Order: sequence, then C-alpha cells, then structure tokens
Amino acid sequence: MDAAILQDSQDYQMGIVSPVLAGQLVSAAQFRNLLVSHRRMVRVDRRTDRLRGLQDLDTGEVFLTDERRLLDGRH
Repeated sequence: MDAAILQDSQDYQMGIVSPVLAGQLVSAAQFRNLLVSHRRMVRVDRRTDRLRGLQDLDTGEVFLTDERRLLDGRH
C-alpha cells in the first residue's frame, strides 16, 4: 500500500474524511478487481449489514459487496 493511500485511510478512520452512506452494490468479482486496481481506495465497511466497502478517494464513489460472497469463487 503506498504512503498516500495509508495516510488517507488513517484520515478517514480519524473522522477527517466524511463517509458516504449510500453505495453501489457490486459483485464479489468486481469488488476483488477494485481491490487490486490502481484506484486510490479506503475501506468503508458496513458490518451491521454484512457488507464490505471501498470508497474511491478521487471520485467519492462507494462500492459494496456481501462479505459472505467475497471468498466464494462462484460469484
């Protein structure tokens, strides 16, 4: 993880960056592709809803997926 992304994620955790509550539901495969993309992302999980999330720091977009499907290779 590069230092800029780490710093931004620390800012988010400290409440400096406001979270986006709504998000776009994506498949587990799309979520995994976002994880390894070159986009600057921070985690924005919604654990009560069993959703894992990523927020693009440049566009503000939020991508969510069902955590139960993440490790399942069929979806």
